[in-house]
Amino acid sequence: MNSNYTIHSINHHFGWDNSNPPIIRVKTGETIEIDTVDSSGGQLNVNSKIKDVENLDFSKVNPVTGPIFVENAKLGDVIEVEILDFISSGWGWTAIIPGFGLLADEFNQPDLNIWKYDKSNPTNTLYSTYGKIPLKPFIGT
Repeated sequence: MNSNYTIHSINHHFGWDNSNPPIIRVKTGETIEIDTVDSSGGQLNVNSKIKDVENLDFSKVNPVTGPIFVENAKLGDVIEVEILDFISSGWGWTAIIPGFGLLADEFNQPDLNIWKYDKSNPTNTLYSTYGKIPLKPFIGT
């Protein structure tokens, strides 16, 4: 797929803030390729271990990419974004992070599972020591 612009993964920040200047300006109908960072802000990777979960810096989690300025958009306009393609990474992670999440009181020991899957078929079913999980990749923040 050809795109008019590319936003690289280094162009992210932490937290929604409308005072951040746009990193790119686009016109209606133009396409953008966006390379995003995972929810750990790149602190976890395919080789991570439980110790990496224990050392997460929460000031670097949940990065957002952008903002993107749409030329000719006016206050109150609705902007439709169409996802033309989604290229998965071939891996992901699930963790128990002590003190974080809905069941924080129930789970106080960190744990980490690295999921690896076939990038050419990202809707495969994953298998691990914990069970069988149908994979449904999503774009994130």
